[in-house]
Amino acid sequence: MMTRERVGTEIGLMTGRIKQSLLNGRDNLATAGTAVSEKTRRAARRTDYYVHDNAWKMMGIAAGLALAVGFVLSQVNERKVVVEEGVPVDSDGNPKPKKKRGSFELVHAVIPLALFAWKAFQSSRCERRTVA
Repeated sequence: MMTRERVGTEIGLMTGRIKQSLLNGRDNLATAGTAVSEKTRRAARRTDYYVHDNAWKMMGIAAGLALAVGFVLSQVNERKVVVEEGVPVDSDGNPKPKKKRGSFELVHAVIPLALFAWKAFQSSRCERRTVA
């Protein structure tokens, strides 16, 4: 049989081990969090430098992705409109040709892109003048 003193001592030792393991776990978690945040900061800094050094390339990639996503979304939207409106379809399930889009719609789509490109060009020229 164990005496009360011995049981108390065993409980005290177990409590000490549990507290120590919790403190060790907290320290390990803090060091892991610091390491992850430092790696994230470094990656963000590298990305920022890369984007600043290759601004035109990044704008081209962003414009290309926007164009591709816009095209896909317009195709999906057009198919939904065809199904909803009951527009006649051919044997492949594609809508029969409708009237062509006018030049106004083309100009209306191109003007914002042209303005964006002009503004980006002007801002890059200003940065070059201040650096040189």
